[in-house]
Parts: sequence; structure tokens; C-alpha cells
Amino acid sequence: MPRVNYVNELNTLINDVRVVGAQLEETMDKVIQNLDDKNAVLAKSIRKADKQFNEREHNIMEKCLTLVLTQAPVATDWREIASIMEMIIDIERIADHCSDISKYTALLSELSPVQIPDYFYSMVDVTREMLHNSVMCFSENDAELAKKIIATDDVVDNYFSRYRKDIVEFIKANPENTEQYINYLLIAKYIERIADHTTNIAEWVIYIAKSELSI
Repeated sequence: MPRVNYVNELNTLINDVRVVGAQLEETMDKVIQNLDDKNAVLAKSIRKADKQFNEREHNIMEKCLTLVLTQAPVATDWREIASIMEMIIDIERIADHCSDISKYTALLSELSPVQIPDYFYSMVDVTREMLHNSVMCFSENDAELAKKIIATDDVVDNYFSRYRKDIVEFIKANPENTEQYINYLLIAKYIERIADHTTNIAEWVIYIAKSELSI
């Protein structure tokens, strides 16, 4: 494969990741809206769509391996291909967690509403911004934005630590609503894990841009 073709194929691969990232943002928006709406039909459709992200992960991984097998990559190429492979794994995991959240949203739709800590949606909003920024920093190869994402992960971790303790107190005060609170705790845990995966993506962007790896 001539070098120019190799570069073109690599650019196509990078664009594929950008497209999947944009689709993941759309899915995340549906998940967040459904935390309010608790629409069981929408929750089911989000879970069903997870299969598409699995297929996209497989297709991108296959393209990465094809590039490796058909062209002896130089060091920079190896960094980029390996990082893309790791990033698409994180993207697929985020899609999994969107499906997981939707599972518990559907369960909540069948239960009576309960009060939850008022900062829950602040944690969700911060995580949503991290996801957007992770897609953006990959698209623009922006190491500085990636560093901001990594620093923001502590904010989500702190929210979750506080949230977990408060949910325990809610259960103690309202034991009849234990099921709802456990569902909300699991949802928050998946939100926290999404933030972790966006941080991983940011780490790989830095690795591509500066050959630094802190994972």
C-alpha cells in the first residue's frame, strides 16, 4: 500500500471515530433527558441501539488491524493507531453504560417518584460536558483541552462520593423507597464510570499529541 493511501486510510479511520463520538453524544443526550421523562419505550430503544456501537467498535478495530498488517507503521503511526483502538473501546464502554442507565431508568418508570440529592444533575451535566470535550479534543488533537478533562474527573468523583453517602441517608429515612434509591445509586455509578472513560480518551489524545502516557 503506497504511503499516500495509508495516510488516506488513517484519516478515514480518524473520521470514523469522530462520527461514532458524535453519535454517542446524541445517545447520551437521550439518556439524560430520559432521567426526567422515564419513558420505558425510549429506554428500550437506547438499550437496543447499543448493539450498533458494538458493531462500530468491531469495524474500527478491524480497520486498525488492517492498517497494521498492510503497512509497517512508523512510531507516530503506531501511537495513533494504538490510541484509536483504545479510544474506541472506551467509546463502546460509554455506550454500554448508557444502556445500563436506561435499564434502571425503565425500572424507575414503574415505581413511585422519590426525592434525590439536588446536585445529582450537576454531576450529570459535568459528565456530559466531559464527554463532549473528549470528542472535541480528539477531533482537534487538543492536548490542553484533554488536560482539563482529566482534572475535571475529580469533580465527578467528589460528587459521587457525596452522593453515595447521601443516598444511604435517604434509604435510612425512607426504607419503603429502598428500591428507587438503589436504582438511582447504580445510575450515578454508571455516570461516574462514563467520566472515567472520557478521562481515558483524554489521556490517549495527550499520548498522540505529545507522546506522553499517564494511564
